[in-house]
Amino acid sequence: MSDADVIENEHQRRALAVEGALMLLIDGLASRGTISVDEAEDMLRVLSSSSHRSAARASSSLRVVKQIRKLRGGDGMATPGA
Repeated sequence: MSDADVIENEHQRRALAVEGALMLLIDGLASRGTISVDEAEDMLRVLSSSSHRSAARASSSLRVVKQIRKLRGGDGMATPGA
């Protein structure tokens, strides 16, 4: 494996880690009511638009956010914890 391949693999691993951390952060902030469900969905859609794999990983976070919307009576702008 060449140095370029090693560097590319490292970049990929780090990008996946950052993407995963962002999704956890968005889920947590939306769950606590620090950000609105609409804001969370917007951010998750941006993350999911980068690739098919990112879209697959973001789908579970989008399901969580949709459940939060249902719990808040469909109000996507509510931020009860803010």
